[in-house]
Amino acid sequence: MKYDDTHITEIAGYHLAERIGSGGMGDVYKAYNSALQRTAAVKVLHQKDMAERFRNEAYIQSSVSHPNIACLYEYLVTGDTACIIMEFVEGETLDRYLHRKGKLSNEEAENIVQQVASALAYLHDKHIIHRDVKPQNFKIQPGGTVTMLDFGIAKNKYTPRLTQMGFVVGTTEYMAPEQFQQRVELKSDVWSLGVMAYELVTGYLPFEATNPVTLRSKIEKGTYTDPRIMAPALSESLRSLIERSLRVNPSSRISATEIEKLFGKHEQVTPIKRALAGPVTFPPAKKKAVIIGATALLLIIVSMMLFNRTSSEDVVKKEADVATETVAADLHKLTIAVPNASNAYIVFPDGSSQKLPYEIQGKEGQNFEFTLQAEGFVSRKIEVPITNRRKSYEYFLEKVNE
Repeated sequence: MKYDDTHITEIAGYHLAERIGSGGMGDVYKAYNSALQRTAAVKVLHQKDMAERFRNEAYIQSSVSHPNIACLYEYLVTGDTACIIMEFVEGETLDRYLHRKGKLSNEEAENIVQQVASALAYLHDKHIIHRDVKPQNFKIQPGGTVTMLDFGIAKNKYTPRLTQMGFVVGTTEYMAPEQFQQRVELKSDVWSLGVMAYELVTGYLPFEATNPVTLRSKIEKGTYTDPRIMAPALSESLRSLIERSLRVNPSSRISATEIEKLFGKHEQVTPIKRALAGPVTFPPAKKKAVIIGATALLLIIVSMMLFNRTSSEDVVKKEADVATETVAADLHKLTIAVPNASNAYIVFPDGSSQKLPYEIQGKEGQNFEFTLQAEGFVSRKIEVPITNRRKSYEYFLEKVNE
């Protein structure tokens, strides 16, 4: 059941200026308090069934204080409306930032990973498990500072059981193998950070499939493509982090504290040091790449010579074919699925709906907003961008407590 918050324009002295996001429990607004002269982010709960989890989120976030975690100012209930008032963080989410850049350099990825690991190490020291480490839940500010935003499904040793037995919560692509058996632990967050690090440096997820069963199988086996295939210049530190984080057995994984130390002490190689290190030599893989590149260039030259000999009619036909192929190439498909609800369907803003799994199609960078619904489950509002880095998104819905 939803709260009717469409009429709300002000809460506790904060004027709601614009909606800046939506989640499974509520909408988030940018707001301003003229008396305090403070800009804040106000998260308004719209699912009554999620009130207990919403309070848990506020309780956990209010108990922490760290440079890479957004501060919680206040939790309150006005009438029938519960809300969380927290620090407004400038910048863009890591998900959008990565979408815009494609993939990141070693230096930038290491800087981000170190900050996220620092926040996780702090939380883990307080016996708090985040359970939803993914780019969408972090913002990167113009100066490079990374901030954790969301504690929607976080838990500590005092958190009551909010999820029914047999159901899991989280975003499948970032979930650790043990989470499918509801055996979440501190190092489940480390696995998620390993997935995120892989995505930052390659532009792709290590575990991806259009079939939910196949995706889960890949995660549980821990089978993924070596990131150096897509990022040949990958640093040894990042390679080690990914390998030591994505281990099926949690006890074999590196800890968040170890990751923080690994990158906190990382020494940047300056141009002078590179010069002193001696001449640059190409490893066999790069030599092969150079040969392939030269061969490709030769083929292009030959093709251009042959092209000049074709008739004008052939040129027009080829240009038309290329234009058609370009339009087709600009469209990307994204499969949306809810593995834990066979009767789930997707509802779009115009009221139309489709049974899941459903494939949406759009151009690179195009955003889609929709709601996931299923009988016996709590509805979940979603916003996702179309990108060639992702082929699917899987979401687990919360079971309605009976």
